[in-house]
Amino acid sequence: MINTYSESSLHKTVKNLYADRYGGQTEQAVNGKICDVVTADGGIIEIQSGNLGKLTEKLRLLITDHPVRVIYPLCTVKYIETMQNGVIVSCRKSPKKQNIYALFAELTSLYELLLHPDFTLEVLESEITETRIKTDEPVQLINKSRRFRKNWYKTDKKLRNIESVRIFSTAEDYLTLLPGDLPEPFRTKDLAVTAGKHAHVTVWVLHKMGLLRLVGKNGRTHLYQRTDAPF
Repeated sequence: MINTYSESSLHKTVKNLYADRYGGQTEQAVNGKICDVVTADGGIIEIQSGNLGKLTEKLRLLITDHPVRVIYPLCTVKYIETMQNGVIVSCRKSPKKQNIYALFAELTSLYELLLHPDFTLEVLESEITETRIKTDEPVQLINKSRRFRKNWYKTDKKLRNIESVRIFSTAEDYLTLLPGDLPEPFRTKDLAVTAGKHAHVTVWVLHKMGLLRLVGKNGRTHLYQRTDAPF
């Protein structure tokens, strides 16, 4: 079995970028937790390129005394670099793409914090390279997360380019992701034209945040509208 846990190049690059930007120090202890960056004015910056939900407990502890900014590199374009015996044997662009709505799948356990006055979420829509090591035999990962063994394992992620930056702090920041041509009220199906497969979780999170309200049904389909819209 292969253990791939370590700080990725992606995490380190973004951490150092924000430490420089805000005049902060990295890997500092605050309230018994090690924080990625503590800024000159006492703010906390956490970089999370994986599951945002894993930060929930830590963020709840930190935000009681400090403004917190979470930086989330969202991989919108991925390149796969495969190595064998220390040599790059291939590099290809993955056909899989994500849009900004993929973010909401990461927010299902954080929705209570998203509108906290001392919380900011900064999303970096990025091109990222995933490095894989090719193996002679199919292998399982140490966490046994693979349904089937494969003849490669991931070792690193690297930042190629930041395409755009989106900052979410207020209700309106999140509501700007609702297209202007959505019907009033709207169905999840209507949002899916823009959000694709992430429409359901987007509506779920915005509803939990109190930014959407359920106003009725059309047959068996729920109808939603913004809570600041006339009822």
